[in-house]
Amino acid sequence: MSGPIRRNFAHLSAAEQQAYVDAVLQADLTTFLDGVSYWDKQDQIHEATHNHGGNSFLPWHRELVNRYEALLQQADPDVALHYWDWTEDPRAASDGQGGTVALLSAALLGRADGMLDGPLAALHNGGVLAGSRDQTGSFTDPPMEVVRLCQAGAPAVQPDADILTSTDGTPQAQQWTVFRTAVEASHNTTHGFFGSGSTIQDSHRAFEDPFVFLLHSNVDRLFAMWQAQPGEEWRLDPDLVYGDQSETTGPESIRATLQPWDGTVEFGAPIEPWVGASSAVVVKDCRDPSVVRPPAYDTLPTSVEQVAPLPGDQLRFVGVVEHLPTARAVRLRVRSVASIAVDATVTGPFTILDTPVTSPEPQGYEERDVLVWVLFTPGAAGTAAAGTATLTASTGEVFVVDITATVVPNPTVGTSLVLDRSGSVSLPSGLPLKSRMDVLHDSAPLFVALLDATDGVGVVRFDVDASPATPVAPAGPMIGGAGRLLAADAITDTVVTPGGLTAIGDGLELAAAQLAAVTGQYDSTATIVFTDGHETADKTIAAAASSVHSRVFGIGLGTPEQLNPIALSDLADGTGGYVMLTGNPGVHDQLLLQKYFAQVLAGATNAAVVVDPDGFVPVGGRSVEPFRLTSADIRTDVLLLGEMVGVIDVEVVAPDGTSVTAGAGAEEAVGDAYRALRVVPADVLVPPTAQGRWQVVLTVDRGRLKRWLTDLRHRLDALEDRELAAQVLRLVTLAIDTHGVPYTLSVQARSALNLGVAVSQASRLPGSSGLVRATLTDSGVPLRHSVSVRAHVTPPAGAPWEQAMPSTGPGAFTTSVATTTSGVYRVLVRASGADLRGDRFTREELRTLAVWARGDDTPPVVIDPGAGGTTTHLDTCGLLLCLLADEGVRALLERHGVDAGGLARCVKRACR
Repeated sequence: MSGPIRRNFAHLSAAEQQAYVDAVLQADLTTFLDGVSYWDKQDQIHEATHNHGGNSFLPWHRELVNRYEALLQQADPDVALHYWDWTEDPRAASDGQGGTVALLSAALLGRADGMLDGPLAALHNGGVLAGSRDQTGSFTDPPMEVVRLCQAGAPAVQPDADILTSTDGTPQAQQWTVFRTAVEASHNTTHGFFGSGSTIQDSHRAFEDPFVFLLHSNVDRLFAMWQAQPGEEWRLDPDLVYGDQSETTGPESIRATLQPWDGTVEFGAPIEPWVGASSAVVVKDCRDPSVVRPPAYDTLPTSVEQVAPLPGDQLRFVGVVEHLPTARAVRLRVRSVASIAVDATVTGPFTILDTPVTSPEPQGYEERDVLVWVLFTPGAAGTAAAGTATLTASTGEVFVVDITATVVPNPTVGTSLVLDRSGSVSLPSGLPLKSRMDVLHDSAPLFVALLDATDGVGVVRFDVDASPATPVAPAGPMIGGAGRLLAADAITDTVVTPGGLTAIGDGLELAAAQLAAVTGQYDSTATIVFTDGHETADKTIAAAASSVHSRVFGIGLGTPEQLNPIALSDLADGTGGYVMLTGNPGVHDQLLLQKYFAQVLAGATNAAVVVDPDGFVPVGGRSVEPFRLTSADIRTDVLLLGEMVGVIDVEVVAPDGTSVTAGAGAEEAVGDAYRALRVVPADVLVPPTAQGRWQVVLTVDRGRLKRWLTDLRHRLDALEDRELAAQVLRLVTLAIDTHGVPYTLSVQARSALNLGVAVSQASRLPGSSGLVRATLTDSGVPLRHSVSVRAHVTPPAGAPWEQAMPSTGPGAFTTSVATTTSGVYRVLVRASGADLRGDRFTREELRTLAVWARGDDTPPVVIDPGAGGTTTHLDTCGLLLCLLADEGVRALLERHGVDAGGLARCVKRACR
């Protein structure tokens, strides 16, 4: 609730009534910058505008009353602008306890038959003309007097029920006119009740008497009650409430902006502070939601209804993935001025995630939904379940919902790897003795190794044209699966086409054809593109885009200038995938590519990355990497990455101390630069739950280390530069002796707890910012409380930094990452906290942002060998920048005494 509820002033306690009086007096002591008090400003507003007898009468006075209440709450946040029930005599109003109270008395709000007395007498000048606004004409001075000459009894107004039902039988389009006329008639009668010659009876002076606001709060209450009538929810809609008067214009119309807050007035000059370019000026009309939304009154009805599933329908868990916890919500719609609580119970193999559940606090009287989440933890595929949920609202309503559930196998994905074999892939990588193709050979097989047995994989190669390597086929068992072996061999057998150009579109098109051939065999499909350069031949990505019907993921080895990833990024983003770049070549290229392939596999198969640390294993010692799994995690893959993984022994230790190793509780896949252990906690633990702190324990096998160093020495012997070979061997040996054997660990989980990350860039120029959005859900339920999400940014140069990702809604987090220099910015999004069951968790997702000098240019025109030239003209700047970013080209220039860095800077300046 935005503030306290407006109640019948006569029903307040003595302390509450006095608090209201004190707030009014404080409003008379607090001034705007022009010296006019908050209280006297209300009379100034009323005299400068005119909103009586027209369509804007009710909404304009609602805005006035709301703003005045906000000023009172500056003095006392617990005060509301309460109302006077004008069907009762203010000298003897019912106190709600069987007695009466004199509202108009010297002890409270001042007398009914003469000059205002009591505490509120401070609001006028005691009948003295000198120094009053009647003499000076200034609203910084009080009025000369405030007088009441009330008639006997109560005002002769219509009962509330007659006013509220005055529109019954009237067509919806004309109801507004009928209702506001009925309300204003009683309003006018009530002003006259204060007697001829009284302050309130005078329309130009009425707002000098503080009792007028209790009168107008009652006017607004009736407006709110009419809007909130059950079955008439259209009256809460800004586009419908005013019926055929919705589009009226001119003074006192629905479309007229509200004076004086819009910076204009009907009479005289604009009023401070709503003048000129002041930030206080607000331009809105009667259809603004803040005007249409009823404030909180104690006479407004509370309603609770079931909206999903519809009454009589079932809550269905249809096609839930085996063993994967899933939640569905029963949605109740609440209309009220306060929150309500909903308690819930459930039968069958279901649980209620949280009970009781409280509806969100309304802002005034409005519609809010409350979600009661039912959790189902399914068994094996082919099973079914049923139960009943019973929801009881604190208002007394009871809702009974039947539940059904069916369980299906884990969804499968068919994938096609699209591998670049153009001439540039033969260039050196950032690793000694390895070309870019060597790095691909060592990195891509990890993707194939981690596929599920029922997933599919095929391979496509491209240079100036594309050719199939293996069709999409089931991967098969983790060890020895036929499709897995075919794909791994196809990766290893991919060789460079000397002088070959880069036609990424051809590769995409052939992959789309591969995946189309297995339509219906897999639940989803994904295309994974690996490339190290931008498009230099037809078919282009743009030309092939219409043939792509899968999610697309891209992995780029190189800098933005070399890759120009605009077209591929746009295509991937549009399919729900993404593109990641390595940046400048370096010794970490292979690790980065392995991480990227593992990350892409997680994205393609909806797995979750738990942790992704780097470290060293001391020779003769051990390294322990802890990680947490939750009850939502049904399988985990422990991935060890690096050139030296073959010398490291891996043990996984469960929370209860159970040791899991290859062949003893875990399946293992091994490659030249990776080891992967797959663990299903339910298969190795009793009770079968993953929740708790796990550990990966790494040790070095001295014998295998010795053999690895011998093999390295033999490979270095092939180098012509003997001095360089000796230096590399010394550095590697020194690093192992000093720090230990390096590794990168990545732990993934098949889980109901998922972190999704999306990156978008309005511009790709240096100095622009990238928007990073994250979503965090558990079993389909957005996580908002007890969680923290942060972005760790590694720029192309300089020190990394970390920044918070504030919550922007249930389970949603956003931040903006600033860029300064050209290059690749790696953004690691880390989430941590407690899941719906209170289990501690971590999640990570890696993405990249790319900016460069020509990042907003149209992608370069490609070379068409068949046409003997370019389709229009060659992107000379892009070509030069691409060449100058290559380490081999830079080394060649340096050997001939050319400053490659200086030359690159010159080209960049010329290409701006």
